[in-house]
Amino acid sequence: MQPGDLYKTIENAKWLLHATDELATLFGCKEILPLTSELIERVSKGIKKELLPIVKLEGIGRVRGRIIYNAGYKSIDDIKHAPLEELTHLPLIGPRVAKRIKGQVGGFVKKDEWDKLDKVDEWNQKALSEF
Repeated sequence: MQPGDLYKTIENAKWLLHATDELATLFGCKEILPLTSELIERVSKGIKKELLPIVKLEGIGRVRGRIIYNAGYKSIDDIKHAPLEELTHLPLIGPRVAKRIKGQVGGFVKKDEWDKLDKVDEWNQKALSEF
């Protein structure tokens, strides 16, 4: 496989799906439109159907979405009821991302936990002499 072969294949698939969507609209095949919209999003993001609701959250792509899904949070409702502390301990999901997720899905978070996330220090790169 040459560099760019996968990219070219994905771009061709996206173009074909877009053309299918436009043709379905043009010819009034409304039963196909939800399927083509779903497939366009799946091919664009490189995800399986199960991750669609999770990757619609801001800041969540296919990698973080898969981490959240594999941790047992398979729907937005599961994430809504997830404790904030559990979300922050998932790989690639720190306090800021967890706070952004909870802000989008709602759910109950204690005020002291929410305030504690505001005070988390941002990671800064250090020089070797600082270790």
